[in-house]
Amino acid sequence: MTSKTNSITTKAALGIGLGLGIVMSVLAFLVFSPSHDMTETSGNDTKGDDKPLYWVAPMDPNFKRDKPGKSPMGMDLVPVYEESSANDSPGTVSIDPVTIQNLGVKTSRVKSIKPEGTIQAVGQVQYAQNAIEHVHPRIEGWVETLNVRTQGDFIEKGEALYSIYSPELVNAQEEFVIALNQQNAALINAAKARLRALAVPQSHVESIEKSRKISQTVTVLAPATGFIDALNVQQGMYVKPGMTMLSIASLDTVWVIADVFPNDASLLSIGQRASISSTDLPGQVFEATLDYIYPMLNSATRTVQARFVVDNRTKDLSGRLSYSLKPDMYTRVELFYGNSENDGVLIVPKQAVIRTGKSDRVVLAMEEGKYKSVSVRLGKDFGDVFEILDGVVEGDAIVTSAQFLIDSESSITSDFMRMTPVENTIDADASAWTQATVNEVLADRNMINITHGPLDTFGMMGMTMNFTLADDIAISDFEIGMDIHIEVIREPTGMFQIKTVHFVEDSSPNKENIHQHMTDESISHAAHDGHAEHMQFEMQQKDMQSEEVSAWSEATVVEVELDRRRVTLTHGYLDAFDMMGMTMGFTVASDINIDDFVVGDTVHVEIIREDNGMFQVKTLHIMGSSMEHHEAKTEGKEGHE
Repeated sequence: MTSKTNSITTKAALGIGLGLGIVMSVLAFLVFSPSHDMTETSGNDTKGDDKPLYWVAPMDPNFKRDKPGKSPMGMDLVPVYEESSANDSPGTVSIDPVTIQNLGVKTSRVKSIKPEGTIQAVGQVQYAQNAIEHVHPRIEGWVETLNVRTQGDFIEKGEALYSIYSPELVNAQEEFVIALNQQNAALINAAKARLRALAVPQSHVESIEKSRKISQTVTVLAPATGFIDALNVQQGMYVKPGMTMLSIASLDTVWVIADVFPNDASLLSIGQRASISSTDLPGQVFEATLDYIYPMLNSATRTVQARFVVDNRTKDLSGRLSYSLKPDMYTRVELFYGNSENDGVLIVPKQAVIRTGKSDRVVLAMEEGKYKSVSVRLGKDFGDVFEILDGVVEGDAIVTSAQFLIDSESSITSDFMRMTPVENTIDADASAWTQATVNEVLADRNMINITHGPLDTFGMMGMTMNFTLADDIAISDFEIGMDIHIEVIREPTGMFQIKTVHFVEDSSPNKENIHQHMTDESISHAAHDGHAEHMQFEMQQKDMQSEEVSAWSEATVVEVELDRRRVTLTHGYLDAFDMMGMTMGFTVASDINIDDFVVGDTVHVEIIREDNGMFQVKTLHIMGSSMEHHEAKTEGKEGHE
């Protein structure tokens, strides 16, 4: 009984989940459609009685037809009507007020502020490296007396540090005494210089000069006031030059090395003020100054290290000098950034930013219920808000709630630019040259459908799409199958236009030579871009249909159209075409039995792109079967092994 109950419960859950999925899909379809078709959400809409101007691909606004059909991706074309928002930039979507309310859409304004705040970090106290004195002997000898015995001992500058016996020092003193007795000024000065070079204190030299007596040991004085940090010698030891006997470190000034999170590092600048405190010193706060930012991350903590200088001199209750901050003590660092003199920066709430890994964008809220995804360049992280360096301007309204739903529709066709471009976001004169083949001539709309190569200026890979023609180019000059060399520009509406065309010799039986349509401006522009050689009558055509390209992928059969020899597949990444995994339609090669496709089956397919831009299943491998391959043989090509 329990097993049966669980089975029923599972089936019920699956049914409910499937039902919710269908409802959500229908809701998404009703809410989000391209801006030209979004007015269907209005209760007074009468568009159904109007004749569409043309049909457009949902994922490519440049793929247009004069009748219903399928896009190169296998999707149904969407009708565009007379009342469409022709002046809307690509990616604009419209939502009626009721739907906006139901979705819970909220907006906020892009603001300009003068940022001020604090950064919290953990620090550790260290000796100031520039306040450490290292003591080295300059001669070989034996330590007769050592006046500091343990690490941490305090010593004042000029106090006796240790005494040393060295035959070399005894000889140097004897030479000094002989020079004094001879009253030879040159020898006296030379002997004095040698004693100074051997680090003999000036007081000892003056004593010899007065007494004319030699001392078997010489006392070395402390070069600085501080604490013994490293003690590497003991009384009676033999020492020689190059050995570090001990180090004296001052605590008057100490360093605090703070670990700052990388996302806060952009807020650091030399000279910033900070306050230092420690739980070990309740009630005490020390003023500090940032004097260095280390150029590498801490490999253990993956943080940016910043060095603060702190005056550590304090007085105890009796008035004596004391040092509160001790080396290796942990502290809390509160760093202050910003002031009223800073220039204003643009900010948006963090929840408004959509971060995809490859780009960052926000959804602009425009007039009349229109929305559009636009790219932004992020600056500093100020906690709850991001600085915006580029992409929006002060006063823009951006969506802070339900923006992911809107972005999922807008980003399909968006050019990710504001309606009024911000400074330096696009070059209005930008153009790109490429080779192309004419697939269709749409004379009634003054457009041609072509298969073109990459358009590097616009970051567009080669594909099949529609282009409008410049006013001085006659559409009657184009014929299906013709190879052409074109200069492409982007119109303010977002459509791509052919500005200049070169008809390649012998690509059409009616063309005897290369026929050029160029304005003086386009000739100058082409020469400037290094394309002048393509405008010569000796131009050679680049072979666009060189070696056939194909890609293999595992896929799931979604739909089979026997009468049209088409299948709809959910496939993985097609690396040869740089196409992400998706669900789309494919034609099927003539020698593949279309009955081998069964809805729900997992198959292994080889995909090629046909001359008309459509994608075709060239080879079929039915997963889990006898591993037999069904291949469409082409002359000179081998099957997939």
